[in-house]
Amino acid sequence: MKNVTYLNRLPLRLGSAARMSLASLSLGTMLLLSGCGSPASAPAGGNSAPAQNPAASEVTLEIGNLGLELKFNKERLEAPAGSKITLVLKNDTQPDSGMQHNWALVKPGTEPMVAADAITAGADNNWLKPNDDRVIAHTPKLVKGGESVTVTFDAPPPGEYPYICTFPGHAGVMKGVLVIK
Repeated sequence: MKNVTYLNRLPLRLGSAARMSLASLSLGTMLLLSGCGSPASAPAGGNSAPAQNPAASEVTLEIGNLGLELKFNKERLEAPAGSKITLVLKNDTQPDSGMQHNWALVKPGTEPMVAADAITAGADNNWLKPNDDRVIAHTPKLVKGGESVTVTFDAPPPGEYPYICTFPGHAGVMKGVLVIK
């Protein structure tokens, strides 16, 4: 209430209505600020970690390919920052097509090198160099026609991240971007 007492000492040229408006504004501001950081607004246990948005905590993305074309059916995927992403890759070719695919999320600008190293890594490594720090996430195996595979990973920081199929000859045309907002 010191602010209200102080307002009573304002010069007389401010009328009583103006002093009352200022007093109301000051009192409202004090009440608003007194609620910030109070024990009632803190989470149980005294932990001041920000609350997570439940809608952003888990995201499932689905992607496939366009039949025998060497293209993903989605060239752009989106997910919120801080989320746990589950990606389902479905190979939409016929089981007897012999066409295999994978999905690799890579650091921006590294697609050509990851694809080149995938060839050296060979089929025994699912066409991905083992422990490649340029690869953020990838499906655990190649997917044959008519099959699906799932990979779950934490969303990287906000930005745009390229994804490719690293099967030899596919990466140049079978690609897209995961946008983390």
